[in-house]
Amino acid sequence: MTTTSSSKASPLPVEPTSTPRRYSAPSAALHWIIAALILIQLGLGWYMNEILPDHSSAQDRIEALHIEIGLSLLVLVLVRIAVRIAKPAPRMPEGIAGWERVLAQTVHYLLYALLLVVPLSGWALVTTRHAPISFWGIHWPSLPGVLAVAGGSPRALGRTLKDVHIFWLIWVLVVALALHLAGAVKHQFDGHPVLWRMVPFLRRPGGPT
Repeated sequence: MTTTSSSKASPLPVEPTSTPRRYSAPSAALHWIIAALILIQLGLGWYMNEILPDHSSAQDRIEALHIEIGLSLLVLVLVRIAVRIAKPAPRMPEGIAGWERVLAQTVHYLLYALLLVVPLSGWALVTTRHAPISFWGIHWPSLPGVLAVAGGSPRALGRTLKDVHIFWLIWVLVVALALHLAGAVKHQFDGHPVLWRMVPFLRRPGGPT
């Protein structure tokens, strides 16, 4: 995970000193929990839409789990943003090209945006169904304003939201994740290692963690 070296240019704060350090323990834990849940969500989404029969009881169970994990992701991402504001991220290593810094920052904040918009679109989608929303056994409210926007055509809005959620936002998220991972791996082997800052068992190159 990388950020720009200038806190003034970044919507979220970056560490003002140039001393390399790890991400805070809460930031690292949230990063990996969110990453694991994203992979689970991608797998569940593919399984229930491409493998299971439509409108089957099995599909309904997987969809319910998918919704609960999606809402959990929304909560965790909000916590992650709060932690990031409270505990600024480490600066990027010196020597990284300017265009790479710009690309890293763009992908980084695109991911933040997508990790909010994707679960919000899913929440909006289930709201159009007028059915109770369960969050691990607790009632979760409908997304305010969705039914007002839908007017007398909640099903039409639901179909549009489903297309946006599955065929647009998810693929943009996959591409952004691929760019994020590719950038981290590239820097790891081009003399500007960054993985040690987020991976607990990796040592800081050339010095203590």
